Amino acid sequence: MELITYKTNISSETAFQKVKPYLDNAVGRGNWQLDLCISDKKLTVYSPDVINENLVIGAIHKAGYKAVNIEDYYAIY
Repeated sequence: MELITYKTNISSETAFQKVKPYLDNAVGRGNWQLDLCISDKKLTVYSPDVINENLVIGAIHKAGYKAVNIEDYYAIY
């Protein structure tokens, strides 16, 4: 099982609803969770297999938002 966490700029319920179909299509319904209550707007993606990060980030970009792997984000900053 793989679990990857992303920092996003998805900050509202409206934005969440816009991204939802893209993420459902990319990683499957129920395989992701978005926490809008914390400052990082954390997206957690679960998979029994390997997660294709480009697919996840691409889905978020298609919806008009940004995401970066939290490990990469904190390594840069």
